[in-house]
Amino acid sequence: MRQFQAVPAVAMRALQRFVKLNGRDYSISVLLGLVTLASILPLLLLGIFGLTQYVAEQRADQLNRMSRYTSALANAVDRELTGYLDLAEVLAASRFLTSGDLQAFGDLARDAATKARGHIVLIDRSGQQLVNTRLPRDVGLPMTEDMASLREVIETGKPAVGDLFVGAVSKKLLFVVRVPVKVDGEVRYVLSFEPEQDAVGKVLHQTYIPDGWFGGVLDGKGHIIARSFLHNKFFGESASPEFVAKLTGPQGFLNSVDLEGREGLTRYQQSGLSGWHVLMWAPWSVLNAPLRASVMLAVALIALTLLASLAAGFLSGRIIAEPVRQLLLAAKTLGEGKPVSFEASYMREANVVGQSLVEAAHNIASREQALRKSELRTRFVMRELSHRSKNLLAVIQAIARQTGRASEDINEFNQQFGERLASLGRSHDLLVHGNWQGVSLADVITAQLKAFIDTSEPRVTTSGAPVLLNAEAAQNIGMALHELATNASKHGALSVPSGRVKIEWNLYGQGGDRRFRLSWTESGGPPVKPPQRKGFGHLVVERLVAASLRGCAELHWRPEGLVWVLDVPESSILEGMHEPAEELPGEASPAS
Repeated sequence: MRQFQAVPAVAMRALQRFVKLNGRDYSISVLLGLVTLASILPLLLLGIFGLTQYVAEQRADQLNRMSRYTSALANAVDRELTGYLDLAEVLAASRFLTSGDLQAFGDLARDAATKARGHIVLIDRSGQQLVNTRLPRDVGLPMTEDMASLREVIETGKPAVGDLFVGAVSKKLLFVVRVPVKVDGEVRYVLSFEPEQDAVGKVLHQTYIPDGWFGGVLDGKGHIIARSFLHNKFFGESASPEFVAKLTGPQGFLNSVDLEGREGLTRYQQSGLSGWHVLMWAPWSVLNAPLRASVMLAVALIALTLLASLAAGFLSGRIIAEPVRQLLLAAKTLGEGKPVSFEASYMREANVVGQSLVEAAHNIASREQALRKSELRTRFVMRELSHRSKNLLAVIQAIARQTGRASEDINEFNQQFGERLASLGRSHDLLVHGNWQGVSLADVITAQLKAFIDTSEPRVTTSGAPVLLNAEAAQNIGMALHELATNASKHGALSVPSGRVKIEWNLYGQGGDRRFRLSWTESGGPPVKPPQRKGFGHLVVERLVAASLRGCAELHWRPEGLVWVLDVPESSILEGMHEPAEELPGEASPAS
């Protein structure tokens, strides 16, 4: 503030020095114009600095938006693939396959194919197709063409999503999802589901993509599976080797040139389910258009302000020159010995008015600065409120959808949805109480478990150094603790008086490779068996929380008690170190 108060005096001294060195005299209009220019120079510099900050904020906001939309698109693709895998796993559990009645299974598969958007193929370990719903029952079937994904399923005993290949029967490009069919503990068959050729393309068209942006999906070999623009033209084409080589890591940004020759920015994210790359890109012309308009407007306003200030200085000089002219005229009249009508106090009042104007200018500048700071603060608060509200609504929507999918009836949905909202509310209360600056892990544990048991009882023990969680980690870990406590109170250690729960955490590693490990260990409860049906709670503790925090989780159904271990990078959970949140596979991120 003192610098702003000193600006007029400094400008005046600099002007006096300039006039003395130059040896010339200048009109009041010119002098006032120079003073005005020197006075507004700090404000011009401040405006330029603010414009630079605005450009940086807008660019960061564009990157965050592209990250969110890419994550949403990746989640939508993974949901579609999960649906195909679920269908295949249901058919793989058919009793006809266990008994070896392939004719009955073929009838079942054809009935299922009439409802599904694709075809079902049963293959033996050698690659020979045994059932293919594309062909009649009595037609000879060929060997499968995609032996790579077939061998992967046989060797690992786990489902797999394959890349594009030419089908042996359809003679068209397609991809398949494969699940193992185990009989007597070994993989005897592999069941494949072949979705329609444009299945993933429909997902892109059903997912929101901003105007002028584009979306696409590449398989593990760089072939185009889907594209939001000219899908039929480019389906099955290969992306350039240079572009594919840049797709390193699970996600990132890169400068690119699309197949139509448009230069732009691309955001990519690798699917953990299929290994495919989901892309979202936008031409630089589209990204820079709003920013360019804002910058041009700001530059125009600065130029107008400068011109208006200079014009005001010259105009003020002309107004003040009139009393001076009258004073000269009065002096001339006095020299001639004629009566002089002159109020000596006139110039003194002009001086007072001039000083008052300087003070008024100072006050106006101070108020403008205060208003500008208040406006910036208000805009920041509104953006932050909008961001938090949207994220919270996305979390609630994700919980509602996943709970609805796993619920048998409305009563079960209401109970589970209400409990999960209450858990989310407890984490949210801690974040609000901490002004969104971080939450103690011990407080999160206490808040989530108090709905089931008094954490001061010896049945629950905790150990670990104090850890301050960021907002995303607090909400995600809170959800996992709620699901674990719910299971423990219904089926596990907390369902009997002799049960015990031990919660431990620690940080290990060095430097930028430090990691955080949290474990939940149950003992003394009923014998533990893996559940026959895996609901949303199982998805949260086994996949979603770990994916959101860029780590991994293990769930062990030991007979003596369930054990859950979460292992994530330190930067994912500590306040002030977390990068912008990515949304979770399967739904919007529970704690973005």
